[in-house]
Order: sequence, then C-alpha cells, then structure tokens
Amino acid sequence: MYELIQITENCYYIQSPAKVGLVKLNDEDVCIIDSGNDKEAGRKIRKLIDANGWKLKAIYNTHSNADHIGGNKYLQSNTGCKIFSPGKECAFTRHTELEPAYLFGGYPFKDLRHKFLMAQESDA
Repeated sequence: MYELIQITENCYYIQSPAKVGLVKLNDEDVCIIDSGNDKEAGRKIRKLIDANGWKLKAIYNTHSNADHIGGNKYLQSNTGCKIFSPGKECAFTRHTELEPAYLFGGYPFKDLRHKFLMAQESDA
C-alpha cells in the first residue's frame, strides 16, 4: 500500500485506500490530486515525495469528502504547499463540520464528528 505507480512520463498515482494523483510539474516540483484520508496518509504521501527528491507545491482537491482532504493539513503544515478546492468545496475544506452537517441536516451530533466524515481543517 502507498506505492507510487507511473502512468505516463509525468503522471502517477499513489495506490492507497483513496487513490491520490501526482503530477510532476518539472524535475523537482510536484502537485497531488487529493491527499488521502488522514494525517497518516499525508505522512506516507510525503515520504514517497521526499524519497524521489521532489517538492510538493500544490494539492488540488476534487471534492471535500474527508477521504480526499484528510492529509491536507499535515502536508500543508510540513511543506508550505498551496491547496485548491473548487467553488463551495473550499468552504467545506476550511470548515469541515459542514460535511456531516450537510449529510445530517443540522449541526452534527458527536457520533458524526469523526475522521471519516470530518478531516482536519486546512487553508484552501
């Protein structure tokens, strides 16, 4: 698990529970598409990036579900990368209690406030 799979010269994906895309921008800089489901996923992704001598410049989130933005905070804190989320998903990435609130129809009770529905907030 967490294996880097090359697709084309500059495109890869990271085999993980929630697939993560990786694009080489040049010989040293990369961006990823989504960041896995939590801090541990972020740590493993960073380890792969570091092992290849690359620098993470950006994360592009496809949507704000926790399994796609869970590694954002860890990666941004440790690399200084920028995070981009489309439209209203940006608000859900900054205020992660919105995801379970949206699903539940009101402020989520304690049983809905866990890492599978709420990632750590990140600055998208």
